[in-house]
Amino acid sequence: MIGIAMHDLPKDQSMLLDLAFFQGYSHSEISESLKLPLGTVKTKIRNGLLALRESLGFLKGELT
Repeated sequence: MIGIAMHDLPKDQSMLLDLAFFQGYSHSEISESLKLPLGTVKTKIRNGLLALRESLGFLKGELT
């Protein structure tokens, strides 16, 4: 399910979430390697996480 939800995100958010959470890069490492401001990386990751939480919200009852 997470794969489907990730696919529905904008490509930049999906890529940044993949780098941060599945490949283990820090926000500052991502910022340096992609030549993006650190604040932009953090904002896009946060927005992606919020979108995932929204799209996977139906699981909330199953996870508790």
